[in-house]
Amino acid sequence: MSFNTKWDVDQHTTTFENAEHWKFRRAFLIANKNKYPEDRLETLSRMFIFIEFMECKYPKPTMDFIHDLSKSFVNDLREKLHENIQDINMTDSDTAKDYGSTQAITSNLNINQPPNKNMRYTTPYDSNCLIPGFMLKVVNGVNVYDILEQSCRFSKITNPEIEYEELNVDNIQAKLYIHKKLIAVAAGPTIKHARKSVAVIAYDILKEICFTIKVKEIDTLSQISLKDMNNLKEAPNCSTNYKNLSDNNLGTMILKNMGWKEGDGLGKNNQGIKSPIEVIQLKKRVGLGVAPSRESAKMSLNKFQTEVKEHILRFLSGPKTKLSFTTEFSKDERKIVHRICSHLGLKTKSYGKNENRRTVIEKKQTPQEIFYELINSVNYENDSYKLELPRHESNTYTCSIMKL
Repeated sequence: MSFNTKWDVDQHTTTFENAEHWKFRRAFLIANKNKYPEDRLETLSRMFIFIEFMECKYPKPTMDFIHDLSKSFVNDLREKLHENIQDINMTDSDTAKDYGSTQAITSNLNINQPPNKNMRYTTPYDSNCLIPGFMLKVVNGVNVYDILEQSCRFSKITNPEIEYEELNVDNIQAKLYIHKKLIAVAAGPTIKHARKSVAVIAYDILKEICFTIKVKEIDTLSQISLKDMNNLKEAPNCSTNYKNLSDNNLGTMILKNMGWKEGDGLGKNNQGIKSPIEVIQLKKRVGLGVAPSRESAKMSLNKFQTEVKEHILRFLSGPKTKLSFTTEFSKDERKIVHRICSHLGLKTKSYGKNENRRTVIEKKQTPQEIFYELINSVNYENDSYKLELPRHESNTYTCSIMKL
């Protein structure tokens, strides 16, 4: 895969980044500039810093991957950093201890040892995953922090936690934890900025090491509209039954003698109507514009309930996992849909406001059921979801999954 390599490494430094951290991260970017696209390498460089200085511990395959990308230069930088610490004359022993703690922690790991193939994970439920059972659930149009929260709810774990620390004036550090594990660190001039930055970095890191389930937009072919409700095409107090005019009808004969042909519009340029005007016959001798009675309205809702239940039962026995009802349905009709789905064990949710409100029903599936359905589907997708593999695992995943 080709990608742009003519980008400026120094543009990735940030105002609030520690000078020593940037020195390490800059070396990482330079060493791997021709190996990966810019946006992915930016994420990998931050993971490298979090491992090196922040005591972040990612899954073994991830640690091996980062070490392979940094082993050509990291030992030299560690030695220089150690020399700088020894040269600093500090009167405060606690400060010296804190500064010394920024030394590389990965030097205790044997980076010369080849990655253990048995440690690679092929599902999000493997014990060596960062958070076993955790998957990102991504919905278009949702901000990054909300994606992290909904992913935690989807995976049945506690919501993300962020710890803030004021390093100095206009410099707030944020550490984001999921399931008590440190995922990312960022800083900003305010809590709001720091929160946004750490959420974006955490999201990019989780995309690198976790499985992602992307929620697809509702397929228009999986929608139910009023046209699909066969028994509701007639208003309760009227009839639109209409018989085609015969060829010996006087009006038809006159039009044909004037050059009109069936299927053409009236007028010199055929710009008029093409079908005869239909007569709406009111039933029960009611007047024009009369509102339907309570009895007729109740009968109409009963017909709707019978018809919509047939559609829902058909959906329940089919392969699709989601079904949407268009915005044409009334509030009372949506209530009927919710009630039927509740009895049948289906999830329902309405979106939008007023005339733009629509209802979506969904089969109840556990995250595990969704995952295993997707990995056994063509291109890892179905009508509702698409599974994306962890970025650095995707090259080996196809081979590994064959062994399951």
